[in-house]
Amino acid sequence: MNAEDILHNLESLAKRLLVDVRYRNLSDEEFRIESGTCSLNGRGIIIIDNKLPIKEKGRVLSKQLKVYNTEDIFIPPVIREMMG
Repeated sequence: MNAEDILHNLESLAKRLLVDVRYRNLSDEEFRIESGTCSLNGRGIIIIDNKLPIKEKGRVLSKQLKVYNTEDIFIPPVIREMMG
């Protein structure tokens, strides 16, 4: 599975978990802004720097999704392994 397929699978998982994934330009000269998770009106949102390479976007997304309960959801083994 290539990096693009992995990212697509992770985005699909986020959708099943009712988590929004948003890609934004997080560049700022005054502040250091990193990709991460927040909550808005009780709904999870994962914001990822759109300038990251695809492989890094997948790594960030898998790290953020591992806090959600995915026991009852089928996840391809390579994706589940990434989520550790």
